[in-house]
Amino acid sequence: MLEEQVTTGTRKLMNEPQAKRMTAGAAYGRLWRDWLVPHWGKMLVSIVLMAIVAVSTAGYAKFMEWIISALQDNHSGVIWWGPLGIILLTSTKGISSYVHQRVQNRMLSTVQADMQKLMFERLVNMDLALLLAESPAALATRFSADIELIRNASTQVLSSIRSLLTLIATVVVIISIDWMMAATLVIVVILAFGPIGITGAKIRKISDHTQNEIAHMTEAVNEGLSGIRMVRTYQLEAWVKRSSDKVFERLLSLRISLVKWQAMITPMIEILAGLSIAMLLFLVAWRIQSGAIDLAGFIGLISALGVATNPARKLGGAYALALQGMAALERVYALYDAENHIKNGDFSFAEGEKAKGEITFEAVDFVYPDGYQALHQVNLKIEPGKTYAFVGRSGAGKSTIFNLLPRLFDATNGQIKIDGLDVREHSLEALREQISVVGQDSVLLSGTVLDNIGFGRKVADREAVIKAAKAAAADDFITALPNGYDTQIDPAKNAFSGGERQRLSIARAILRDAPILLLDEPTSALDAQSESTIRSALDDLSEGRTTLVIAHRLATILDADQIVVMDKGRVEDQGTHDELLAHDGIYAELFNLQFDLSPSNGGQRRGRSFAGSKRKRGMMERISRFIGFGGDSDSA
Repeated sequence: MLEEQVTTGTRKLMNEPQAKRMTAGAAYGRLWRDWLVPHWGKMLVSIVLMAIVAVSTAGYAKFMEWIISALQDNHSGVIWWGPLGIILLTSTKGISSYVHQRVQNRMLSTVQADMQKLMFERLVNMDLALLLAESPAALATRFSADIELIRNASTQVLSSIRSLLTLIATVVVIISIDWMMAATLVIVVILAFGPIGITGAKIRKISDHTQNEIAHMTEAVNEGLSGIRMVRTYQLEAWVKRSSDKVFERLLSLRISLVKWQAMITPMIEILAGLSIAMLLFLVAWRIQSGAIDLAGFIGLISALGVATNPARKLGGAYALALQGMAALERVYALYDAENHIKNGDFSFAEGEKAKGEITFEAVDFVYPDGYQALHQVNLKIEPGKTYAFVGRSGAGKSTIFNLLPRLFDATNGQIKIDGLDVREHSLEALREQISVVGQDSVLLSGTVLDNIGFGRKVADREAVIKAAKAAAADDFITALPNGYDTQIDPAKNAFSGGERQRLSIARAILRDAPILLLDEPTSALDAQSESTIRSALDDLSEGRTTLVIAHRLATILDADQIVVMDKGRVEDQGTHDELLAHDGIYAELFNLQFDLSPSNGGQRRGRSFAGSKRKRGMMERISRFIGFGGDSDSA
């Protein structure tokens, strides 16, 4: 219920953090500054090793020229130093390449983990409105697909430095043999960037769509599997399959298109390389005939051209993957840069001090980001230590009231005050320490049972946790677990019943000992026996605290100090149970519907049973008195 308005409105229409279009320099420049520079030591080692590999690779062509020249001059020593030199060059290249890959992989793996940590930190602290704008399944793809693509692209970009250094070293070798040949090679490379750039722009556009579609695919799979019980019960397998197949087909089409454009780059480079080699061979033949170079120079040039072809091809592949990485970087940066609108206040309570619990709403409006106005001029004063129940039809604004108190959202207009101070002036930590929540869905996290109860307070010893569990009637089933309070909880498995989970949640709230308690239909999904146990624990928990209760089952809130009736975002009525019945308004209508006391039923009650309440007067007695059955409430 706390997120009812969000899931029905915000997620549907509110835009998620939008990725800004960035240039390659801006995207990878930020990656360099924010993530790679902190690892400058490993980066420096990696660049030095890449330079050694480049020089070793390009030096092979120059060494071949020396060998041929020595053979032409009949130097007998070449028979020894030639093979040894080749072995030395190739060994140096191989060892340097191996160490470089180890260093680079370690560095990029660390960067990947750091990016994922920061992303999760940003999400945990993000405004709820922004966070719920995108489904958890879609956000998960940013942790996996997007950041993995960034890692792969970064690997290729860094490896392209080696290819570029190799090309530069090769040009230097060619210059040392024949400057005209080198100038021709540089011109050919420059001309090649035109068609490659056009292809790259297309790849980047398709990559944007592909990454978004991967998120949709994850959503479709998650939706189909999370609701598999309902799907099978209603025999909706074919419908779910058709829906997911559409996503798979769109993703297939994008991937095919992406591969098509990626595949163009390598042949393009091959053709350009072939043209350049043909041109250079023509020039070589012409230069030989003119006497500008000899046979040794010819062999050196041919070897150099062969050396240049492989790094040129790798540069093309790296360029294509780097463009895909840009799409992922833009999506990730959009999350990093999402601006929170809920700002931290300055007020904090003194050590050991707590709020009294007086809450006032002064002309409060709230409009969700999609434009839906959930609250209209709400004015309400909640006295400390009293229980206020909020009732009304679905969409009346009850959940929004609960959302605004701990500042999951901020009021659009008006003020919400605790003890006379606007909640926006509180620090978020101080404000939320004053509030405990028990909802209809008890959330358990990975950890022990002791940890999950202990989350209620930052510093809590084992004795305090056990005391809270006993107060919540949870100690018996906890001690019956294999490892008692040290039993590990796996949230993905339903190891606890609904009633047990609720008792753990109540124990957490008891341990927190906050002066303000929010109860969001905490017994709505429980059986009668569990409800009776839980309600008894909740009665004890709410004693002496300012308690706000959302309840659709009116039988659970008949003894509330005040019942606040809401309709269409407004407070329509307020009073005790008896007073509201006498007003004959919305509350009386809801009460008559639930207990089947409408005139069409002759005002007669159908057979029902209700759990008793220990607070004030028994609920059965009050229902019976209202209906007119006297004290014999078990006759039904």
